[in-house]
Amino acid sequence: MTTEQTRPARRFTWVKVRWLIYLAIVLGAVLWKYCPRPWHPARTIETPHYLIASTASQAQTQEVGRVVELLYCAYSNRFGTLPTFRHEHARLKLRLYKDRREFRWVNPNLGWAEAFYRPPYCQAYYSADEVNPYHWMLHEATHQLNREVAQLNLAKWLDEGIAEYFSTSRIQDGQLALGRIDPNTYPVWWMDEFATATNLSVCFTNGSVIPLRAIITHTGGPSLNQEFNLYYLHWWTLTHFLFESPKYRGSAMKLMQRGGELEAFEQTIGQVDTVEPEWFRHVQLIKAALNGRVRNFYKTGQLPPDP
Repeated sequence: MTTEQTRPARRFTWVKVRWLIYLAIVLGAVLWKYCPRPWHPARTIETPHYLIASTASQAQTQEVGRVVELLYCAYSNRFGTLPTFRHEHARLKLRLYKDRREFRWVNPNLGWAEAFYRPPYCQAYYSADEVNPYHWMLHEATHQLNREVAQLNLAKWLDEGIAEYFSTSRIQDGQLALGRIDPNTYPVWWMDEFATATNLSVCFTNGSVIPLRAIITHTGGPSLNQEFNLYYLHWWTLTHFLFESPKYRGSAMKLMQRGGELEAFEQTIGQVDTVEPEWFRHVQLIKAALNGRVRNFYKTGQLPPDP
């Protein structure tokens, strides 16, 4: 006859308990840092093309609703002929936070981002302390239009550049005046750090300009995390140059349809090395305007023709 040996019951040792406590602390820290927190909008308003959930005031929410409709109109007028453009769609979804503090509390670990688009929502705060309190939302709403309405698949420089092209444009006479620069918008207010010399080679050397080939291919340049303002300035000014130049405006639409990668750029716009000095002259013109050397710029936001 055999007897079955009984095994001693497993017990938690203090070592195991201590490691479980450490694990719980780490998991709690991860959840605290990375997981979105509950958010309860105080109001929801509808416009012809948008559904806006908001904790901003009623007046602020309505103001943002009015402005994104101006964006939608300007975007449709400019890009509505694209073959992928959806003229019929459900209302686009926005989340508007009452201030930056709430925005970053609900959405932790955003780094340097002041707004973001994560389908199906674009999310931003009403920046009451800024002259232009809604430019962050305009930027993200343009990303949303690129994806959900125009259904574009764009290289990073062009996707960000188009968003900046719209969000840096002025609201004048009841419309979004495309290409007319609003100095009270990001990244325009960082222009002093960009192209700090009048010679392109010197700017390459001192690091205030990144070669356009690196910008378009998104390889070979400095770290984006360390120089994100500089990258946004390149993306914006290159897109502004292409869409505001009579020479390239028509080709820029073809470039959008093809996504904006290097091969498409050189086939629709031209060789990067040829376009680069033309773009640099456009950058210098913007800097001159912001420094007060272009008549009526601060009144109209309009640049004279490129030299």
